[in-house]
Amino acid sequence: MTTRPYLKMIQHSVTTSGITFEEVTPNFVYRATDGLKSFVMVDAEIGLNNSASTIIAMSKSLTYDVLYKANIPAVEHIYLPHPDSKFNNLNPYSLAERYFQAFNGEVVMKQDNGAQGNHVYKINEIADLHEKLDLLFSLQLNGAIGPYYEAEIEYRIVTFNHQARVFLGKKRVRSWKHNLINGAVAIEVSDQAKRAALAALASETSKAMGLDFCSVDILETDQGLRVIEVNHKVMLDEYCKQNPSEVPALSDLYQEVILQRFEKL
Repeated sequence: MTTRPYLKMIQHSVTTSGITFEEVTPNFVYRATDGLKSFVMVDAEIGLNNSASTIIAMSKSLTYDVLYKANIPAVEHIYLPHPDSKFNNLNPYSLAERYFQAFNGEVVMKQDNGAQGNHVYKINEIADLHEKLDLLFSLQLNGAIGPYYEAEIEYRIVTFNHQARVFLGKKRVRSWKHNLINGAVAIEVSDQAKRAALAALASETSKAMGLDFCSVDILETDQGLRVIEVNHKVMLDEYCKQNPSEVPALSDLYQEVILQRFEKL
């Protein structure tokens, strides 16, 4: 068994169903077995989603492209390819400058396939725009640029089979970012009208992305609710730390997810 609390919760969720886990790589890769059936689990990734949808969700810009075509309100993310990319026919610096102006000189630049708020920068000067793009490219990363939306609260909605199952509010405290790991505070989403709107948007998003199990991050802006990103791997470890009373319900959800994974084998 893993020593990581979140993975331990996932594995314990199906112990009563007779499912066992064999360690492959300590605290990272495990083989789940149910009788003659088994599958490999990587970190908290159960493997329920198809590979194409997973690849798209890992890219901020591809996610936006898919949601835009599906007429789903989302925060714009424009791809800024590394200059050495063999598929790059554009000057990423000129492209970044063009959108900097189009987004009224206040943008967010980030790693296109980033997570947990790493390499995410709020920018309002051209010099800083070039500096941060240089940094991303020096790390051999592709970038994405989009407008900055003022938003005190970000929501994370977990969907399973396109139904909203977990509602998490994240209120920023010390930073403009909403990452719980960076100091934001988890808040309850109790307003029924808000929950209904979030559930509908998250459901539409998961369907458009083709993801059976995912989390949808949604900003509450002065222009309404907008999807900011979609996570193919559901990570709620910080949420569990701040809301231990919610762990049993989350464990029940993972039991359903893992059992469906076995049904598909």
